[in-house]
Amino acid sequence: MQPRLSQLAVYPIKSTAPLHLSRCAVADTGLAFDRQFVVCDSNGKFLTARTQPQLLSIKASLLHDSLIMSAPESEPLTLKYTSIEKHYDNITVWKDQINAAYCGKAAEQWFSRLLQRPCKLYFFDSQSSRSVAENPEKQVAFADGYPLLLISQASLSDLNQRCKSTVVMEQMRPNLVVENTLPYAEDSWKRIRIGTVEFIIAKPCGRCILTTTDPDTLKRNPDREPLSILKKYRKGRDGEAHFGQNLIALNHGIISRGDAVEVLEVCEPERYPTT
Repeated sequence: MQPRLSQLAVYPIKSTAPLHLSRCAVADTGLAFDRQFVVCDSNGKFLTARTQPQLLSIKASLLHDSLIMSAPESEPLTLKYTSIEKHYDNITVWKDQINAAYCGKAAEQWFSRLLQRPCKLYFFDSQSSRSVAENPEKQVAFADGYPLLLISQASLSDLNQRCKSTVVMEQMRPNLVVENTLPYAEDSWKRIRIGTVEFIIAKPCGRCILTTTDPDTLKRNPDREPLSILKKYRKGRDGEAHFGQNLIALNHGIISRGDAVEVLEVCEPERYPTT
């Protein structure tokens, strides 16, 4: 069967809930508005749901002129794009220093109340720059390291057969979900086309403790599933548990849910030790 794009999601604010879309533009940093905002502490260091699981409860809606943020037991906050200040701070995302636009006092107060600590919201705008480590000519906003993450539905189904608890796709936080493939078919893809956009597969995605957090209860799995299971059968040469593939777009365009996923070039997949 023809592989097809079955889910399409962006995470406007890093580590917050996914926003599922029917179609989306692909720009220099990946999907439009994906991880374009990030919450930082008072020292300008990025915050994620690894240590602040409350972030997962935040939902962001995109309008033509604003971002609307909502969370349980909090009044929604509307951030007009025109209100984002032309004041830039040097913030830290992993090892990268990024010149990011401060989103104002209202957002600062909203997130500080929610997380119960001083923090600020920043935007990756046209004055911001951050190169992909292994492809310095390509840009990434506030995603961990690469612009996009792709996972096949069959891979998640296979993982669930190995776990005691059910793993939902939201725990794996992909941008693109593909159906009509064998499990881990994406491991052997090197170059694909979706809609009018071509992508190269950069490397397997090394997974972290965030995958063990239930997106509804915000609690961690007591058995550290699925990470503990992935380490048993998907541990790569880099020592990380792999699940999904990191992508880089080669051109701009529009992709839509239901689009065919054309495999243009394949490669030898990484071999994982059996247990």
